[in-house]
Amino acid sequence: MSGYRETQAVVLRSQDLREADRRLSLLTPQGRCQARVPGARKAKSRLAGLLQPASVVQVTLYERPGAQAVVTGASQIASFRRLHEDLVRVAASQVLLEICDVQSGEEEALRPFTVLVEALRLLDEAPDAADAWLEGELGLLAAYGWGLELWRCVGCGGELRPPLKYQMDIGGFTCGRCSGIGGMTASASALEALRAAAEGAAPGPGDAEARSLLHLTWRGHLEAPLKSAEFAESLMRA
Repeated sequence: MSGYRETQAVVLRSQDLREADRRLSLLTPQGRCQARVPGARKAKSRLAGLLQPASVVQVTLYERPGAQAVVTGASQIASFRRLHEDLVRVAASQVLLEICDVQSGEEEALRPFTVLVEALRLLDEAPDAADAWLEGELGLLAAYGWGLELWRCVGCGGELRPPLKYQMDIGGFTCGRCSGIGGMTASASALEALRAAAEGAAPGPGDAEARSLLHLTWRGHLEAPLKSAEFAESLMRA
């Protein structure tokens, strides 16, 4: 049935389409959708500046069966200025947007939407972009149902004591007593960084290793690497 729908949305991706249009990938509380913005690339377009990746907007969509939705109106909720001006924050935000663009389907997605908006806000405001990036990725992993156990061994349920192994397939770490399970060697500082991020604190020296573990986890769940992660990490190391 054809009709208009108003919804909040995060712009995940924008692509040029035809001579003057753009195609957007949007994450809404109802799920991800594709929408066309007629004339968005024209100089006089009012919508062009509003519908940039990482922006949170209120959009009006015209939808009809068998056709791509069309954006007929939009107003800005949050623009997150530093995510469009600071190169490190731009790159880190692209990782979060890519996760949601690849993972989200047409299913109900209220929790991922809420987590992504908060993660972008934190990345825009936080003094350290690396800290906010790790917290955002960890939150999205949980929002999509793949949260990590960070306080108990996922093998025996006991206290996590080194040597540690990261168990990507079962979402957590094993202790030295469970070395026979296999897994990937991980440092105590990486575990502490993940624990700190889960509590909204500064991750500390293990944050780079912790992000690497999360990127491997996303690769396993999404069956493809995050294309934006390598560039973002190179900026963090610079």
